[in-house]
Amino acid sequence: MISNIQIISDLRLAMEMRQELELMVTFKGVPVICKARVTKIDGENVTLVTRDPGLIRIEHEKKVSVLGSEFFEPSTAKVVDVDLSTGTVQLTNFSYLGTRLGERMMMRVEPKEPIRITFESENQSSEGEIVDLSLNGIGISIDQANYNSSLKPGTTIKTTFSLPSGRTLMQGTVLSSVKSGNSYRLSVRFNENGPQKIAIFRYLIDRRAEIESELKSDYEQARGAAN
Repeated sequence: MISNIQIISDLRLAMEMRQELELMVTFKGVPVICKARVTKIDGENVTLVTRDPGLIRIEHEKKVSVLGSEFFEPSTAKVVDVDLSTGTVQLTNFSYLGTRLGERMMMRVEPKEPIRITFESENQSSEGEIVDLSLNGIGISIDQANYNSSLKPGTTIKTTFSLPSGRTLMQGTVLSSVKSGNSYRLSVRFNENGPQKIAIFRYLIDRRAEIESELKSDYEQARGAAN
C-alpha cells in the first residue's frame, strides 16, 4: 500500500513549521491523545516524538489516527515501531480518515467489573453483560442460550442495569446483532434523554478518570523498565 503523497507533503510542512499534531488510539473505549511533533520523514516512513502517556497504548496498536489543525486533514497510519525510552513512534501507509473520525472521538467506556443487564423485547426477557457504554448507546454480550430471534435490528427493547448511582432504565433500538462463538453482540442506540442519562454521564466521567489513571501508571512503569 502506497501512502498518500499529499499527506506526506502536509506532514513535511508540519515538520518544517514545527506544528504539533495529535496521535489518537482508544483504550477501553476512551479516546487517548498524544501530542507529537514530526522529526523525520524518510520516503513513506514518518517519525514523531511524544512524551504523553498514551504512547504506551500506541505500542500495542497496529494503526493510529493522526489529527492536526484546519490545515491537516485527519488521517490513519500503520504503526511500524515505538520506542518508549526516546518517545518516538514510526508510522507509514497513511490514508485519509474521513467521516470515521466522529465515531472514534466518541467516548464509549468498558466497565471495570462485569455489569449485568436485563432487557425486554416483544414480551420476551433476556439477560446479558454490558460490553461498553456511551451517552448514545450500549454494547451487550448475550450467551447463545439467552438469545431470541426478536433481538434483530430495528427492535425496540427496554434495558435495566445498575450503575454506582443506582438502577438505570433506558429504552433503545437494536442496531446490529452479530454472532461470535457461543454468544451474540448487540449494539443498541438509546431512544430517550432525561435524568437517566445524567447517571450515565457521571459514570462515563468517573470511569474515564480510572482508565486515564491506569494508562499513566502503565506508561510510568514501562518507561522505568525501558530506561
